Amino acid sequence: MREQQIPMESVYPLEIGPDYVFIRTGLFFRIYSSVLVFLFVLFLGGGFFSVIGRHRIRGRKKLRSLKKKGFITVANHCHLFDTVLTGKVFYPRLARYASVQRNFEAPFYRKLFPALRGFPIPDGVMGIRRITPAVLEAIDRGEIVHFFPEAELWHLYQGIDHFQRGSFYLAHMAHCPVVPVIHLFKPRKFFGKELSKNILDITTIVGDPVYPEIPAKDGEQPDLESVTKMTKSVRRWMKAEMERYHGRG
Repeated sequence: MREQQIPMESVYPLEIGPDYVFIRTGLFFRIYSSVLVFLFVLFLGGGFFSVIGRHRIRGRKKLRSLKKKGFITVANHCHLFDTVLTGKVFYPRLARYASVQRNFEAPFYRKLFPALRGFPIPDGVMGIRRITPAVLEAIDRGEIVHFFPEAELWHLYQGIDHFQRGSFYLAHMAHCPVVPVIHLFKPRKFFGKELSKNILDITTIVGDPVYPEIPAKDGEQPDLESVTKMTKSVRRWMKAEMERYHGRG
C-alpha cells in the first residue's frame, strides 16, 4: 500500500508571470545554495543515509563522458529526501531540480526548495513550454537539470509508475542525453530484525546516458515518436532494475 508522506497544500499561491526567473544564477544565490546543499549532503546524505542506514552508489563511471557537459537526469520519486540521494550521485557538481508548482506553495517547503536549487513547473498544459528556455540555457552552460517523471512523491514506494514525457521532450530540444538514476531500498536489519522502515539499506544505480534518436531541429518541435520511445526505454530500464533488485518477475 502506497502512502504519500506529506501532501503538499497550496497555501501560498505562487504567481508565475512572464518575467519569472526559474533558474537563478546570481553570485550570492550560487554561494548560499552551494553551502546549503553541502550541509544536506553532509548530514543527511553522509550521516543519516550512509551511517545510520547504508547507501551505495553504482555506475558513477558512466558519467565520465559527460564531465563539464550539461544534461538531464531522471529518477524514481520514492523518498521525502530523494533529491539528496540523487544529489550525492553528481556531487560536487550541483543539479537543478524541477518540481510541480504546488511544492512551491506549501508552508516551509516554498522556502526550502528554491534554496536547494529547485524550480517550479507551472501548472497547466503549457508548463513545460514555460520552463523550456531556462532549462535549455542551463544545459548550454553545462548544468545538470533533474526531473522526477512520475511527478507524484510516494514515500518508500518501490515500484515504477507512469512517466510524464516533459523531461524527454526537453532533452530532444537541448540535444542532450538523459541519465536515468534509480533508488532501490529495503529496511536495514540488525541481527535479522528491521530497525525501522525509515532506516534503509539503499542502492542507487546510474544507468547509461540515453540520447534522443531524432533531436529537434532548430526552431522546430521534437518528433513525438522519438520522445515517446526515449521515455519508454528509460522507464523499461528502471522497471527491470527494480524487479531484479526485489526478485520480482
